[in-house]
Amino acid sequence: MGGVRLIPERWVSENYREFAEEIAPVLLAALAGKRDVPPQKPFVEAWLAYALYYYDRLLFLEEVIESADAINHGIPTADDVASAFLCLRKRGWLSVQGNKYGLTGEGRLAINTIVAHGSLERLNGWISSHPPSRRVTSTDVFLALGKSKVKER
Repeated sequence: MGGVRLIPERWVSENYREFAEEIAPVLLAALAGKRDVPPQKPFVEAWLAYALYYYDRLLFLEEVIESADAINHGIPTADDVASAFLCLRKRGWLSVQGNKYGLTGEGRLAINTIVAHGSLERLNGWISSHPPSRRVTSTDVFLALGKSKVKER
């Protein structure tokens, strides 16, 4: 098959599990307020928000990593995940239930409002111009998008 090497699915799953095991302590400490995380570029928050948005359910950390890899063909670092999740929590968009992560209903609706006619790039643009300073509702997003369309005219 030329230069393509097929990798058994269980190897891929094991790798994502290993990444999750490395990331989890940093993430948990950051979410508990016991670890400072350096801020990342807005794209990181958009990338991981989109990874959570892609599936309409709560995900184990290894599934979040797998989703992020499928979207951007890269593995997020522990600081990437921790920083993004802290930003999403500040917006009121992160849902944490035990060892599963996802978007709140409001977060899913807000992201859907942003990406309805776009993609990760559109979400990145919105997040880049709206730092996480407070809870953000889908109505806030809708109104902000409406203002930007008026300015464009």
